Amino acid sequence: MVAPERTVGLILAAGAASRFGSPKVLASLGGATLLERVVAAARSGGLTRISIVLGPEGEAALRSAGVDLPGVQLVTNPRPEDGLSSSLRVGLASLDGDVEAALVLLADQPLVAPDAIASILAAEVPPGRDIVLPRYANGGGPNPALLLRDAWALADGLTGDRGMAPVIAARPERVVEVSVKGDNPDVDTRDDLVDVVLADWARQVRENREQVDRVREVPDGDFYASTRSLFIADPRRPSSDDPVLAALRDLARPTDTWLDIGAGAGRYALPLALVARDVVAVDPSPSMLASLRAGMDEHGIANVEIVEGRWPAVTAPDGRPLHGDVALIAHVGYDIEAIGPFLDALEDASGRLCVAVMTDRTPASLAEPFWPIVHGEPRIPLPAMPAFADLLRARGRPPEVRVVEHVERTFHDRDEILGFLRRQTWVTPDGPRDRRLQAALDERLAPGPDGGVIMRGAPPLEMGVATWEPLS
Repeated sequence: MVAPERTVGLILAAGAASRFGSPKVLASLGGATLLERVVAAARSGGLTRISIVLGPEGEAALRSAGVDLPGVQLVTNPRPEDGLSSSLRVGLASLDGDVEAALVLLADQPLVAPDAIASILAAEVPPGRDIVLPRYANGGGPNPALLLRDAWALADGLTGDRGMAPVIAARPERVVEVSVKGDNPDVDTRDDLVDVVLADWARQVRENREQVDRVREVPDGDFYASTRSLFIADPRRPSSDDPVLAALRDLARPTDTWLDIGAGAGRYALPLALVARDVVAVDPSPSMLASLRAGMDEHGIANVEIVEGRWPAVTAPDGRPLHGDVALIAHVGYDIEAIGPFLDALEDASGRLCVAVMTDRTPASLAEPFWPIVHGEPRIPLPAMPAFADLLRARGRPPEVRVVEHVERTFHDRDEILGFLRRQTWVTPDGPRDRRLQAALDERLAPGPDGGVIMRGAPPLEMGVATWEPLS
């Protein structure tokens, strides 16, 4: 095992990106550039010293893109056109004399896992061996590569764009392999970026769900049955009281049919029905739809067609495909693992416009501080608006995103917020974990507006409305 403080993460980022069409390492993934993602993974994997090899215009490009990498050494390759091998030689030559090893990472591999980096750094390297490589369970190239100082001379004879792969293949007796899970895909083209964005989204959703399955004390059910009152609102409320609704009303036309996917209790479906021709409200929750029907009766709204089911595997009761002039998702999508097919179906069902209402962090993020207290581990977050906007851009549908409100989540009383937190931590009422939850909640409760309660110290959510045109 090489001492972490004498190991440098050497990130190669000087490539021309000719197949991508623009500086690919500055493309966005989950609200950060590909380069920033690799730097973050390196730090999370245990590296404290990081150097990045850029082309001659690299530093200026970083400044122009607003990318700030404090504590990172920037190294310039004056001839990046000579290929990856030249960046490797320049990077190794720039390292201080106290450095014993370089972990070579590629800036176009933004899904490199911190766990994989940590496993490589922790590998036992017997005498006579000086290269450590990962072997991914799902296949793929052996990157990143840990090169002990004795192996650096192997880079002297390299040419072109292949890096160390040829010399490593010719010297297997110098290699230690470490088995790691998953894979580590490259981003060479725009299609590759779409694949990586989709894979990253799916990974977050899957890991979030697997975490729940590991710690849950209560089974699945109608998730919103006990808290549907949180999602009921007066359809004739003034726009000044609801900036999101104001934005949606501005988008609506009197001749429109709106397809509201995940309509819930009708928070937006009912008021939109007052300004559009009609609304098709789709939701899988029977309790939510019962509240929607009650709202229709209470307010005399008849131009909402209710369809129970889960998008996209849902059709109208008579079997016809669902369609609207505008397709809307409001706080839907955060936990959809197969987000690509979900959006394909949404765009196919939309005539002129697609609309998404999302926050910069999921509404469930209010419960994240309680996870270490209740379950002894941090909550794995779900993707939110920044990742969603990146996904649309990668798919060739650059959205217009308007931040319309900063929301401090309020609840009517302690019982209401406790119900929300129990649902988001999956604990059994009055069990040991629930008692820890309640004690932590009582420490954080504070009076809110209009006699309600808020969570002290919880940052407000940034509410955004994204609009984009479906591809015809």
